[in-house]
Amino acid sequence: MKPITLIATDLDGTFLNSKKKVTSLNKEAVSKLKQYGILFGIASGRPVETVRAMLKEWQIEDSVSFIMGMNGGVLYDLRQRTKEEYHVLDGEVVLDIIHFFEDLDVDFWILEGATRYTNRTSIETQEHARIFGETEIEIDLEPYLLNNTCNKLIIHCDKEYMPIVLERAKQYKNEACVGFLTADNLLEYVDPRINKGYGIEKVAKHFGVKLENCVAFGDEQNDMEMLQKVGIGVCMKNGSKQVKDCGAFVSAYTNDESAVAHFIEENILKEDLDVIL
Repeated sequence: MKPITLIATDLDGTFLNSKKKVTSLNKEAVSKLKQYGILFGIASGRPVETVRAMLKEWQIEDSVSFIMGMNGGVLYDLRQRTKEEYHVLDGEVVLDIIHFFEDLDVDFWILEGATRYTNRTSIETQEHARIFGETEIEIDLEPYLLNNTCNKLIIHCDKEYMPIVLERAKQYKNEACVGFLTADNLLEYVDPRINKGYGIEKVAKHFGVKLENCVAFGDEQNDMEMLQKVGIGVCMKNGSKQVKDCGAFVSAYTNDESAVAHFIEENILKEDLDVIL
């Protein structure tokens, strides 16, 4: 195995378990990385602000060097406290998407820091927002977007209804954006240049490391480009078939079984320890 200098992990379905918590094994594994000179960071579709706020609760704030948020659209360096943002969506593009889907039974979410703006709120979606460290506010998205930009648009619906939404999405043609699933009930639209593969390239350049010396963990469609860009891409046992078929290494463990920790301990730290000894 080539020497590893940087590790990035997706959160939901990957580093976090089904209860949205970090397992003790995962905490222990990533806490050891600094003594090996390995950078560790989060690569998520979430805003960097909400991820940063959760690091203390997860008890990993001393282990994390960077947060790649918004599916590769934002990079935050926790050491330097600097934030870089790339290729936002114009408000008119977002409104065009909304108008195309608005007759369906869906909610539209726009994230600005820790605030989730939506066209329709409910007790269920407010609880979902709370779990993710967000505050949900119902507003008229039309005037909000007319003279504004955003990193992405999220379309939320019941997972049983998603096939109808995806069928409609096949008919939507707009070169200014691209859509993909990030969960069985979430469809997201971003600038075509934005994905986690683009984000991990920015991370590697920022820290002066080679992609071939990076490891990335993921489970869903929005992780694929990142897993393919790095030297070693690892898909969770619970990952989607599409991700498992993209050429990534498939873990024998799920996110509930601390798959990230198992790979780090059994392949990266053990390998480095052998070299040191």
